[in-house]
Amino acid sequence: MDKDVKLETENLASQLKYLSALEGLTITAVKQKVNEKYGKTDSNRNLSNKLRNKTFRVSELVEIADILGYDVFLHKRG
Repeated sequence: MDKDVKLETENLASQLKYLSALEGLTITAVKQKVNEKYGKTDSNRNLSNKLRNKTFRVSELVEIADILGYDVFLHKRG
C-alpha cells in the first residue's frame, strides 16, 4: 500500500516517531540503523536534540526516510 505523508515543520519530530512506530521501530532503533547503514556515529541524544530544535539536515531526513521505507521528494503546489 502506497502512503504519502506531508511533513510539517511544527510537528516533524512527532511525525517521524509515528512513522517509526508504524514500522515497529523506536526512533532510537531508527538512529542505530542509520548509523549502521551510513557509517555514522551520531548519538541518540544528538538526534533528539536536532528533532527538538528542528535543526537537522535534509540529508539526515533522507536517511531516516530511507530506513523507514520512504523517499523524500518535492511536489509543486498547484
